[in-house]
Amino acid sequence: MAIIALEIKARKTLAGGREFAAVGPYLQLDGTAHFAVDPGHPGNRCITDLDLAPRDSDGRVRFAADMRILTPEDPKRGSGRLLFDVVNRGNRLALAMFNRVARPITPSVPLDCGDGFLMRHGYTVVWCGWQHDVPAVDGLMRIHIPDAQTAGGPVSGKLLVSFQPTAPGQVQLLSDRAHRAYPSSNLDDPEAMLLVRGADDTPPQVIPRGQWSFSKIEGGQVVPDAFHIYLAAGFVPGKVYQVIYTTTGAPVIGLGLLTARDIVAFCAMVQRSKAIHAPALLSVPMRLAHHRAGAICASLSTWASTKMSRSAWSSTDCLST
Repeated sequence: MAIIALEIKARKTLAGGREFAAVGPYLQLDGTAHFAVDPGHPGNRCITDLDLAPRDSDGRVRFAADMRILTPEDPKRGSGRLLFDVVNRGNRLALAMFNRVARPITPSVPLDCGDGFLMRHGYTVVWCGWQHDVPAVDGLMRIHIPDAQTAGGPVSGKLLVSFQPTAPGQVQLLSDRAHRAYPSSNLDDPEAMLLVRGADDTPPQVIPRGQWSFSKIEGGQVVPDAFHIYLAAGFVPGKVYQVIYTTTGAPVIGLGLLTARDIVAFCAMVQRSKAIHAPALLSVPMRLAHHRAGAICASLSTWASTKMSRSAWSSTDCLST
C-alpha cells in the first residue's frame, strides 16, 4: 500500500469522555496521511497523468490527505468493524446519517456524536480527504496533490466550466459551489468563449467577447482577475452558462481514488499501531458514500480487479445514498 506515515496532530477523548454503553469512551485522532506512489506499479498505472507528477529520489510521487479517526479507547470493547465515510465536498456525513446529528453540520466546530449509534455498536469511523478542490472552509477535508509537469513546465489546456446562477449578479467564480477555481492563463484570450443556454438540452448562444471579461468587482470597480468572470449585462438566474478558456496547472486528481483505496487497506491490515489504536481488530471494513462520493465507490469496486486493491475493496460492503 502507498501510505508511508500517519501523522497524528491532535489526540483527544471524544465528547468529553462520554461513555457509549458497553463500548465505553472513544478517542478522536486528527492528522495527515502521507503517501508515496510508484507510477509504474500495475495498480497505479490507470491514474491519469501520474507519470507526469514530480518524483522523489526513490522515483515515487508523494502527496498527503487530511484524516480523522474515531475509535474505542479500549479496542477490546469494540466490534472489530470499520466504517469508512467517503467525504462529500470535504464534509463528513456519517454521524448525520447514523447518529441522527442535525444538519447542516458545521465542519469547524467540536464533533457532535448525536445519539451515539455508531459508538454504542463499537464501530471505528474513518474519514480521509480525496478531493483537491474543496472550498476554502475551515474543517473541510481535502487532499494535497502535485500538478502534472512536462519538459516545458506546467501543463496547459482548454477547460470548460459550467454554472447555473440562482440569483442575479455580474460576477461568477470559475467553479461550482465555491470550489477551487482553475485560473485563466490569459485574461485577454480572444479564443475564450462564454455560452448561455435556456436549459441543458437547448442550443447554446455565444455571448460576444466584448461583453464579458475575466474580472471581478472590487471597491465598486471592475478589476482584472484570473479566477472570476464578469458579465456587464448580468447573469440570469436559471440559465446555464459555460466558459471555455485556457488554464495552466493540472493537479493529478486521480490520486484521490488511491487515498480511499489504501486508507481502508491500511486500517484493516496493519498490525499493532498506537496511532490508530489496535487496527488489527478492525476485521470487517464497510464504506459509506453520499451523492457524488458514490461514484468513487463504483470506481473502486471496478479497480478492485487489480491485485493491489483486491484485499481491501472486493470484500468491503458499500452503503450509497
